[in-house]
Amino acid sequence: MKIIYRAADILEAHIVAGMLNAEGIEAEVAGFYQQGAVGELAPQDFARVMLVDERDTERAERVIAAYESREPEPGSEQEDREQNSSGRLAGWLLVAALLLMLLSWGIL
Repeated sequence: MKIIYRAADILEAHIVAGMLNAEGIEAEVAGFYQQGAVGELAPQDFARVMLVDERDTERAERVIAAYESREPEPGSEQEDREQNSSGRLAGWLLVAALLLMLLSWGIL
């Protein structure tokens, strides 16, 4: 077996392995239990995608290159989450500022 991709986390490793398997390239995720042992610490090179047959290396590299070159589409779910979390943070900051202002005036 050959390491074909080093992922940022286990989720990404499973995504890449799934893409390879969908293309008929047999791949497996390695390092699943190792990353679980360290929890949410910074990646330690645990999440890896392994090729079962090294003869598929060239095809796998093309699939991975296409995956890495993609950019999130405008209005994608990730972009929406980022905007929503920014909006929520701004709302909470406004509420905190209003409470502090009311406390300083002796209203509360």
